[in-house]
Amino acid sequence: MLLIVTYSICRLVFVWFNKGDLDTVSESSLSQLLVYGLRFDLSAILLSNFPYTVVLLLAAFLRKTETVKNYLKYFFICTNSVFIFFNCVDVVYFPFVQKRMQSDALLFLNGDKGSEGLGMIPVFIIQYWFVWLLFIVITTGLYFMYGVLERFFRSTDLPLELRWKMLPSILIILIMNITGVRGGWQLRPINIINASESVGVINAPAVLNSTFSLLRTWQKKSLTEYTYYSEDVLSDCEKGHHSLNESKDQNKKNVVIIIVESLSKQYISYFGGTAKTVFLDSLMNESMVYSNAFANARESVQGIPAILASIPSLMDEPFIFSRYSTNNINSVASILKPHGYTSAFFHGAAKGTMGFYSFCKSAGFDQYYAKEDYPDNKNDFDGSWGIWDHKYLPYMADELSDMKEPFVASVLTLNSHHPFRLPSEFKGVYKTKGHPILASIRYVDHSLDLFFDKVKKKPWYENTIFIITADHTGPNTDVLKNRLDDYRIPIIIFTPDGSIKGTSDKIAQQTDIMPTILASLNVNTSFFALGKNLLSNQCVPHSINYKMGVYQYIDSSYCLQHNGEKVIGLYHWKKDKYLKRNISYNSSLSPQKKSLEVALKKTIQVYNSTMLHDNMKTK
Repeated sequence: MLLIVTYSICRLVFVWFNKGDLDTVSESSLSQLLVYGLRFDLSAILLSNFPYTVVLLLAAFLRKTETVKNYLKYFFICTNSVFIFFNCVDVVYFPFVQKRMQSDALLFLNGDKGSEGLGMIPVFIIQYWFVWLLFIVITTGLYFMYGVLERFFRSTDLPLELRWKMLPSILIILIMNITGVRGGWQLRPINIINASESVGVINAPAVLNSTFSLLRTWQKKSLTEYTYYSEDVLSDCEKGHHSLNESKDQNKKNVVIIIVESLSKQYISYFGGTAKTVFLDSLMNESMVYSNAFANARESVQGIPAILASIPSLMDEPFIFSRYSTNNINSVASILKPHGYTSAFFHGAAKGTMGFYSFCKSAGFDQYYAKEDYPDNKNDFDGSWGIWDHKYLPYMADELSDMKEPFVASVLTLNSHHPFRLPSEFKGVYKTKGHPILASIRYVDHSLDLFFDKVKKKPWYENTIFIITADHTGPNTDVLKNRLDDYRIPIIIFTPDGSIKGTSDKIAQQTDIMPTILASLNVNTSFFALGKNLLSNQCVPHSINYKMGVYQYIDSSYCLQHNGEKVIGLYHWKKDKYLKRNISYNSSLSPQKKSLEVALKKTIQVYNSTMLHDNMKTK
């Protein structure tokens, strides 16, 4: 009971801090979150305390010495303090990933995602001091109350010959524990996906707790192979098979893909956003702009494979850290290499960050430029992640000039990321009211201006296609938020000669970028991609993403939510911007619902099958 109260307090703090990202507008909905959350709290508490329970039951056959009591007490406090710590941290971690903390987040601690996470600890301690205070208060209260309850429920040692009579009680306690861990006697134990069944997808993170989410995603699971449909009913678009027109002459232009950290559509002033993006606005006026573009996931480690290799993130762990990371894949670099292209990936952070170096090597990139390769990496270090963008992007421009043409290169910027620091010379220039990311976006916009001002003087500039997009969206900064803004990003194609220009409201996604690039170059090749060529109408425009066991399929009118077994939500996302009116039970919309479900299931089937059988590369 003490831990249930503790977890409920953590939930209340989580909901209050993240109320802008949840749908908790009334006291009744808040009470529902607390009630429905009890099932997940009890499961998490019993599972994380199962070793304590076993020790406690074994101690029933021992004398209640002070040593035994103290051992049990500190074992209880230490075990639960670890999980309470993660619940407290998740209060401020959630806005960045829009899901409860899962086991892949711990890869920051062991270095698999790079060493920057550990270096950021002092920054987090200062900026989010209230989280540490909350943790200290809760654990101190837990320690104090344990002592109070221990004195209140004092037990008496039974004579040794009578202790065997406790065995039925111990058996009942174990059965109750197993039942609680499973979340009931239903066929399958509850999992993350069950949270959305009671309160919907938006509020699912509030019903869950970080302990449950961490423990349920601890072991990397194998994907399930589905055969919803036979191969002969799948089109080439649905199978991910793409063959470009062999009759056209190859257009050997250079390609530069600029991936801006956390660049949400809602920030860009071209779209009426919350930040001033003067340079981007001017560039977009001369570009092909997709106004209904979506990210395939919410993290950089998921966005990079989607953009460069057309691999969406449709499983719990990122592809880069999954058991399938050694699969054969094709990327924009590997496909263009036989056609004479050299390739490079630029990232101003340390080489081991997010596993990008390993991914780029497996994806066929020739060169990887990291913080260690930057000539003045000590003086131009931003103190958190890597090299300042206004220094690194012009450096990249010079390095591109040394590459053999034609080339394909990509860069992931850094500074529109927490802790949203600015170089000292820009702090007064870009000081902005509201969320600190808005000032960072203005700074990155200026850094892009510096990059283009430099490259437009290079001889290769006129013969280059530039793509500007985001790895994922950033924190919400708009009160009038559309729920799908969690995934809405820009996709911009700029050609100095103006050969690709205009505006399209076609549904686009990150996985469409690679097929679009290859089509614009008229490359004579076949390749695998779970995206489509945006310059063609051959494949049905859509976007797909996955979070906490729920697939989300978006077309020009509807947003379908599916848990892998059944439809759990259907929304007319343009009319219902908060996704409050679930119309999946409207019989008049059955054809639309069925059509979207079929399209989604085909994607799941192909994705899982190609991952399991290592078929994500055209032979």
